[in-house]
Amino acid sequence: MKLSSAEYEIMECVWEMGRPVSSADVLQTLGVQHGWKAPTVLTFLSRMVEKGLLATEKQGKMRSYTAAMTREAYKNEETREFLARLYNGSVQNLVACMADGNGISDEELSGLRAWLKEREEI
Repeated sequence: MKLSSAEYEIMECVWEMGRPVSSADVLQTLGVQHGWKAPTVLTFLSRMVEKGLLATEKQGKMRSYTAAMTREAYKNEETREFLARLYNGSVQNLVACMADGNGISDEELSGLRAWLKEREEI
């Protein structure tokens, strides 16, 4: 489930607030830095509800929005899709690509080795 960068920022806003949010909350948090107006925020929110990323509930005249998935669940799903698309689902291929392309420092490789060793002992 691919999110645009704007949608991801809105999801981060919702996850950070940790409570049902209104369009006004999103507008106050992100609107100024992006130059978004209320109709823009409402369009994003309604699209995200349609995609199943947000759940919505009407309370009188106000509508509140909550995350339909956790940040961790989204990252796991997005990572699996990324691996499948670019590396045939292989974490080894990803790490090899990063290491061969100098995308991983020696310190990070050391940390990864230690983490893998720790996982083997479990």
